[in-house]
Amino acid sequence: MSMLTTLGDTLAQYLRQLDTKLSQSNGAPPYLWDATPYSGLDDTGSLPSPEAFRLIEKIRLDLKAVEALITPTHFKLVELGLAPYKVAALSTAVALNVADALTELGGEASLHDLATRLDTNEHKLGKIMRVLTGEFIFQEVSKDVFKHSRHSIGLAGSLGARSFLAFITNLGAKSAIGIPNDLSRPDTKHSFTEQTAPFVREVSKDGKTFLEYFSDPNNSEMVTLANDGIVGWLNQLTRRALLTDYPWAELGKSTVVDVGCGPGDSGIDVMKLYPDLNWVFQDFGPVVESVKKALPSELKAREQDGRITYVEQDYFKPNASKGDVWYLRGVLHEYSDEDVLKILSNLATTMGQTPASKMVINEVFVASPVIASASSTSPPSENIPESQSALADMANTMTWSTFSLFGGKERSYEEYEKLLNQAGLRISRFFRFRTFTVMLECELASI
Repeated sequence: MSMLTTLGDTLAQYLRQLDTKLSQSNGAPPYLWDATPYSGLDDTGSLPSPEAFRLIEKIRLDLKAVEALITPTHFKLVELGLAPYKVAALSTAVALNVADALTELGGEASLHDLATRLDTNEHKLGKIMRVLTGEFIFQEVSKDVFKHSRHSIGLAGSLGARSFLAFITNLGAKSAIGIPNDLSRPDTKHSFTEQTAPFVREVSKDGKTFLEYFSDPNNSEMVTLANDGIVGWLNQLTRRALLTDYPWAELGKSTVVDVGCGPGDSGIDVMKLYPDLNWVFQDFGPVVESVKKALPSELKAREQDGRITYVEQDYFKPNASKGDVWYLRGVLHEYSDEDVLKILSNLATTMGQTPASKMVINEVFVASPVIASASSTSPPSENIPESQSALADMANTMTWSTFSLFGGKERSYEEYEKLLNQAGLRISRFFRFRTFTVMLECELASI
């Protein structure tokens, strides 16, 4: 049996299973053209079942294998080389606010009316729209008449989505130009704590490093930027998995130290669901002040009785807090190995004051999307490695933006294990989430 036939049979089986699971849990199968969210997949407040999520991952990988299998090499390479133009099309649609304009025109409009509403060139807008309809973002229902699709409505009316996409497609694409040069000089000091990474260079002022700039109370607009869309919106994409795929209830009445808490939104959401937890928000002064203002009224009583506290803390210095759980969400990927080791070593020293304490690290773990099987007809979905993020192709792509923007990197399980061991810590448990992040649980190696 050929690989094409094997993939066809495998996909048919997986797709039927997924259709059944999604239909049973949501009352209807998924759809593509309806301009409304499909609750089973598009609602960030809920998740498909673990079985359905695993099927989704397998199907996406096998579909890519089918495309690679039937595409001539020269087409495949040209298509990948043209990928930045798809990014540019999405970036332009976001900048022009095409989705909201289409909504204002009733959800369906001619190219002429859409260009008129946007006050832009009709011919160029048509080219952009057709690049996006080829990706099933928007749909062309008749010649030069465009309509919302299930995916395009995600761009309409969402400040957070537009802010994030404008940020990542614009600044990210520009800064990625420097990647080849950085690859040729792997020992170059290129870190969040320096001034050389593109995004760091963009926002740092007056000769300060990004961290010095961010910690200056006069630059609170950076905190506002985080709270008002970009970071908050992206965090929501992984929030439900964070809340449900890690056993927070096991922590009981523990004190959780939220290291580098940023907007504090994940801690706030965890506390809403797990009222026995005590929480310490740690970050630079202006960030902590922003978290205080963002704390919802339902948690104010816990703040007043001292169960929610705030500590101004630079995690490159000895830690001033005591706690049972040290929680790092999206902190370590912004730094070089050298800087990560400093952070982990400081925390390990502090954890020694409470020997039974643990550290939980919520990050993207990159590795191999698939390990090729010795069998030439084995479907890729049977060879997805464990101990890494789900949706590994997306995770590996994300590492480029981290590297080019901040000078940090997404790491593999093995890379984190090496750094943790050097800091006197060891991995105790690993949790693979139903998103592109994971949770790593660690303890002192001396225990």
